[in-house]
Amino acid sequence: MLKKTCSNAVVMFALMVLVTGAGSASAAGSDDQSAPGAKKPLVAYYSRTGNARMVAKALGKHLDAEVAEIPSEKGRGIFTIIGEQWFWGDDRQKPFEKKLQDYSPIIVVAPVYLMQLSAPGRFFIEEVIPDGSEVYVFTTSGGPLAGFTKKGIEELVAESGLIAKGVYGFQAGKTQEVFDTEVADFLKKTPVR
Repeated sequence: MLKKTCSNAVVMFALMVLVTGAGSASAAGSDDQSAPGAKKPLVAYYSRTGNARMVAKALGKHLDAEVAEIPSEKGRGIFTIIGEQWFWGDDRQKPFEKKLQDYSPIIVVAPVYLMQLSAPGRFFIEEVIPDGSEVYVFTTSGGPLAGFTKKGIEELVAESGLIAKGVYGFQAGKTQEVFDTEVADFLKKTPVR
């Protein structure tokens, strides 16, 4: 009987060691994933002519970030753009495919039309990104980003309950290779974290 009791005690001890060891191994693994800074950046873009898409791809490449398109349902010609920018500025968007709370920062890339961020970019910032998220905005346009346009985008981000980390502009009309080089040079001077 004593032999059987000792044998049972050894088995129980071995099981406790295994369970405790496995529990602490899985806990250590979950700590790594939930540690601050463990989230990856996400680049979300809207592009009508391809310039914002090229900037988004370059950012994704240099930041090791996922890249996803903002799913606007509207077709945009010049009259729609004028109407959105001056009169009825909303966009219709399909549900975004990513869980945005799993990413930080969220980097929005969208064109500027008529000195304002395009409607898909505005709608995504105002309605889709979760409150309290850290957000960078990169724009594309035919010329340099105007100071009052930059200020308006910073205000839009802040008024949407988000943390504005920076607003920057790239001039449109370049190749992917040129955007890759410009984005790499930009990120050397201005880190995005």
